[in-house]
Amino acid sequence: MTARVSKKESQKKKLVLLDTHAILHRAYHALPDFASSKGEPTGALYGLVAMLIKIIADLKPDYIVACYDLPGPTYRHEAYEAYKGTRKETDSDLVVQIKRSSDIFQAFHIPMYSMPGFEADDMLGTIAEVTRVEKDLEVIIASGDMDTLQLAEKGRVKVYTLKKGINDTILYDADAVKERFGFGPLLLPDYKGLRGDPSDNIIGIKGIGEKTATTLITTFGTIEDMYKKLKKDSDAFKKVGITPRIIDLLKENEEEAVFSKMLATIRRDAPINFVLGTPWKEAFVLADAEKIFMELDFRTLGNRLKEVFTGEKTLKAPTPVQGSMVALSSETIDPKELEEVALALWVVDSNISSPTLEDILQFTKVDTFAKAKAIILEELKKRNGVFVYEHIEKPLLPIIKKMDEMGVKIDRAYLSKLSIDYHKKLDELEKKIWELAGEEFNINSPKQMGVILFEKLALTAKGMKKTAGGERSTRESELEKLRDLHPIIGLILEYREFQKLLSTYIDSIPEQLDAN
Repeated sequence: MTARVSKKESQKKKLVLLDTHAILHRAYHALPDFASSKGEPTGALYGLVAMLIKIIADLKPDYIVACYDLPGPTYRHEAYEAYKGTRKETDSDLVVQIKRSSDIFQAFHIPMYSMPGFEADDMLGTIAEVTRVEKDLEVIIASGDMDTLQLAEKGRVKVYTLKKGINDTILYDADAVKERFGFGPLLLPDYKGLRGDPSDNIIGIKGIGEKTATTLITTFGTIEDMYKKLKKDSDAFKKVGITPRIIDLLKENEEEAVFSKMLATIRRDAPINFVLGTPWKEAFVLADAEKIFMELDFRTLGNRLKEVFTGEKTLKAPTPVQGSMVALSSETIDPKELEEVALALWVVDSNISSPTLEDILQFTKVDTFAKAKAIILEELKKRNGVFVYEHIEKPLLPIIKKMDEMGVKIDRAYLSKLSIDYHKKLDELEKKIWELAGEEFNINSPKQMGVILFEKLALTAKGMKKTAGGERSTRESELEKLRDLHPIIGLILEYREFQKLLSTYIDSIPEQLDAN
């Protein structure tokens, strides 16, 4: 169930609180290992920005605030040394992106809040609490962590969380939380106090699972109320189906339950000085965001943000209207010339596919097309790309345009059969790779593959490159250096080849065909 928005609520100002670490963690594990042209890891940052743009488009916030965890122990660690002790050390590539994310918020002019000894959740809870005095303010907490659902409050606080990946979202109000769990948001810490939370290494009461915890909470309320009732009338527990064994566990573990509830409870009194400030759009400067996007090679996200913020579509090259002239402030651009310069830019830097006019200006860091053209043509000479441009790519332009107009005939039935055959081959390769590895793992995950190749199989070769985060790279060029050391390498490279053919052509082309 998603929260419904009443007419009265829609008139309120909206404050969106970003649970930055939770969003980055979710994006990091949901998206491929993107990297900029400089080798900087960007997958988690891409997900963060994509969600930020989605929030701006869907929720239309008046205020946005980013909340952070800080390195080092919190008061929960001081109370319980094993708090979150089961979690693996954060990947170095993710650490780099967590630090880098502050540059994104600075570019968006979004204030950031953190406090030593406290978690981002406590920032969220405290800000939600101190803004209670703002009667015409709705607070929406954006997070990938379900722990924040305890902060939902009828008519005032909602939680916008991720169901899967970074695009599938759901908006919870207090009623939606109750519908999902059977009890209201304020009782979620009590639920964890009984059931525990393996992800945070909160022990709860061992032996009490989801069903029993839910029955206890819905019947007796808070842990404190439950123990008052247990001490007065244990038969009341038997009447609702609680077994003598569970009753004994409750009696023996009251301290653990109360302590676990404390660990699971988000604080609302962190010592921060929160100021609502001015609406974010008043401080936002599109050029600042475009600058950081250019550094991170977020071309499509930059265009998407511009469309969301200004309502303007980004001009692409070539232009869709043949023969029309493109206006750029003080100059007019011939569409054919724009098309040719865009092609030249692609030859200069093949990472910039289908360049837009904006891409051309951003790459050259100038404000007129004439200057940009001169810089790109000069860059072609420096990179020895003139022959490729003049004698290979440029002559293909009219042919490609004709193909675009006429279309290309595709044998749908043949591709369908090929898809079945290649997926079968992919499954066979996957099983062989797992057999050689001695275990199953996600072959598409560079991190998991790195563990198998470099740690378990201890493969290494001279001159192996590393990622920006310090991990050994599993790119094709690096795996080729290991090909003769173990048969698994050849199979991995073959697997990638089949997968590339399937994802790029065989499975994707049929989805783009006309109905006939």
